[in-house]
Amino acid sequence: MIATFRYEFRMQIRRPVLWIVYGLTFAVIVITLNPAYVDLQRSNDRDDPMTAMIVSADLLMSLLPIVYGCLLADRLVRDRRLGVVGVLDATPTAHTTRLIGKYLGTCAATAVPFTLAYFGRAVVYAIVEGEPSALGWAVVVFVTTTVPALLFVGALGLAGPLLMPPMLFQVLFVVYWFWGNLIYPSMMPTLADTILSPNSQYVAYGLLGYTPAPPGPTETHLIIGPDYYTYGGPTPGGASLDFLRPMADAPVALLWIGVMLVLAVFVLSLARLHTTRTES
Repeated sequence: MIATFRYEFRMQIRRPVLWIVYGLTFAVIVITLNPAYVDLQRSNDRDDPMTAMIVSADLLMSLLPIVYGCLLADRLVRDRRLGVVGVLDATPTAHTTRLIGKYLGTCAATAVPFTLAYFGRAVVYAIVEGEPSALGWAVVVFVTTTVPALLFVGALGLAGPLLMPPMLFQVLFVVYWFWGNLIYPSMMPTLADTILSPNSQYVAYGLLGYTPAPPGPTETHLIIGPDYYTYGGPTPGGASLDFLRPMADAPVALLWIGVMLVLAVFVLSLARLHTTRTES
C-alpha cells in the first residue's frame, strides 16, 4: 500500500494540468469573491482569526472541490485503459490494498494545491494582522471541515468513472456540485446544507461556534435566532429534504464528519466490488 501510495502521489503531483487548472480556478475565486477573500470577515460582532479561517475555507470550498474531483476522474480507470491490470494482478499486492494506496496517494497529491492555497492565505493573514494564532485555527478548521469533505469527494471522483466515461462523469460532477452544495434550499430541491452535503457548515456552526453576519435576502437557509444566526433546521417557508437539516450543535457536527467518512468507505467498497465483478 505504501509503495502504491508513493507511486500514485508522485505521478499525480507532477501533472502540469493539476497546477494549471487549480491556479486558474483560484484566480477566479480571488477575482469574483473580492472583497470577501481579502477581508476574510463576515461578522458584525466578531473579528478574530477563527472566523477568518472559517471564511477562507468556505470561500475555497465553493469551487476548488470541483477541480479536485474532476482531476481524480481518470486515476482508477487508467490501469485498465493502459492494459496493465494483468501485470498489477501478478504482483503480491492485494486488490484492496492497492485500491487504498491509489485512493490515498492520488487524493493527497490532488489536495496539495488546495492545501497550499488555504494555508498560504492563513500565513498572510497571520503576518498582516499580527495574529499567529490564525495558523493554529487554520489547522483545526482544515482538519475538521475540509479533510472529511475531500475524503468523500475523492472517493466519488475515483469510483464514478467506473460507471461512465470520465469526461461524462466530470460534467455530471460539476452539475452535482452546484446543485447539491451551492443552490439555496428555498430555490429548488437540493442536498445543499444537509448532513449529506460535503460543503455543509455544521462543524463551523456547531463545533466552532461560528456566527456570521446577518444573511442577505437570498440567504434564507440561515435561521434567525434571538440575538444570533444559527445553521440548519427547517428552511423558512419550508423546503424539500429539511429532515436532513438538523440544527447545528456539537453532536451534529461530529455526525457530519462521521457521515462523510462512512460515505467515502461505502463508495470505495462499491468500487472494489465493481472491479472484482468486471475482472472475474
